[in-house]
Amino acid sequence: MQPQSKRYFTFLGPIAAGKGTQSERISKIYGFYHLSTGAMFRNEIERGTPLGLEVKDILARGDLVPDETTNNLVWKILNEIDLSKGFILDGYPRNLEQAKSLDEMLRQFSIAIDMAINIEVSEERIIARLSGRFTCAKCFHNYHDVDMRPTVEGKCNACGSHEFVRRDDDKPEVIKNRLKVYHANVAPIKRYYREQGKLFEIDGNENEADMITERIRTIIEIDNASTAPRVRALRTRHS
Repeated sequence: MQPQSKRYFTFLGPIAAGKGTQSERISKIYGFYHLSTGAMFRNEIERGTPLGLEVKDILARGDLVPDETTNNLVWKILNEIDLSKGFILDGYPRNLEQAKSLDEMLRQFSIAIDMAINIEVSEERIIARLSGRFTCAKCFHNYHDVDMRPTVEGKCNACGSHEFVRRDDDKPEVIKNRLKVYHANVAPIKRYYREQGKLFEIDGNENEADMITERIRTIIEIDNASTAPRVRALRTRHS
């Protein structure tokens, strides 16, 4: 049953935290839109829209997409969807200024973010998840040293190739630097939503995606069903 009061969410979390997977799962369960800024940018680029061409040019130069451009994309999408259905923002906001801009945009529709769900994963677990990844050099099928090795060692399941590659940015030292930048940007966002009583933190160290989905469903449904003063923050930990 879809919650009646809480419909507008942002999912936060570092690389390899599983926020994309959980955003998609929860969106399907409750009928929300899953709004991934990465997917939306790719769609604009594929369609050759003015915004897409702008972003394609920025990425081709190796630059970061400016806040203004990202905000413009989100504003465009908000005007195209049926907001009464609810949404989950995945990958946005990425910094405090974007969070404040999002609030300003939502005020134009007389709505606001109901919950910011932060999926916490330890640095050690993230490094293990990312540094173990490797890809078929021919068909780009993904594998992992621990839980997704080829059925026949050294041979791609999909195309039969024997050549595999690892991404340079999956090296532990690179991952640690990316996490350092992420935490510097997300700390003010977490504080911003915590002060509004909207931050909920989930332990995402568990490798079973189903268990994490259930934790998220629990906090959504408890918060919607509660008739007492709402909980300002709820941390769930796996035992």
